[in-house]
Amino acid sequence: MIDILLIEDDPDIADNLQEYLTNASEGKWRIHIADNGDDGLELATQTLYSMILLDIGLPGRDGFEICRSLRRRGNQTPVIFVTARYTEEDILKGYECGGDDYIVKPFSMAQLSAKIKAFLKRYCETDNASVSYLDLTADAKERKLYAGGSEISLLPREFDILLYLMQHPERLVSREELLVRVWGAESDAIPRNLDNPIKNIRKAIASSEAVIVTQRGYGYRLEAGNV
Repeated sequence: MIDILLIEDDPDIADNLQEYLTNASEGKWRIHIADNGDDGLELATQTLYSMILLDIGLPGRDGFEICRSLRRRGNQTPVIFVTARYTEEDILKGYECGGDDYIVKPFSMAQLSAKIKAFLKRYCETDNASVSYLDLTADAKERKLYAGGSEISLLPREFDILLYLMQHPERLVSREELLVRVWGAESDAIPRNLDNPIKNIRKAIASSEAVIVTQRGYGYRLEAGNV
């Protein structure tokens, strides 16, 4: 199931989009709705979504502020602005604050669905791919990890954590994002559940060119070590 966050204060538009996109994806997309900017930012920060559809004129924080805040926090979830704001100034501002695409209302729902599919294919369909960073290679299908050509043993959850960091190298990933991605959105796992897996991963890849760096109080980043 692919989770998409729709931040839209018009209930008719939100309901129509939710129904259309659910049907267009044959139920593979689950559309979550926030009807104001504050709730939308909170949801986008606390839960890992594959896509965010974002209006601009919202109660509370506007769409520009939400997108800018997410990018400052290192959240790189694709954002498509879906808005009635059509001036060139607004469109340029949408891209400048970190948006990936911009659609003006009224719009074709089929076109929006096609854009979502293109983004999801580009950013999310990596589950069966081989992912490499420096001398690390993770085979997501066979669930095997190699460092400099030598296989390294990790527990399943440790493998999933490292795989996600390898899919987002040199990006600061929050602890909450890792928990949602690895344990699941409905899990009761807390940030401290990451402590031992991260410790074990660091030991396992100690001879690698890559290291996991901690930003206290926020999360982790996979980057090149001092080699």
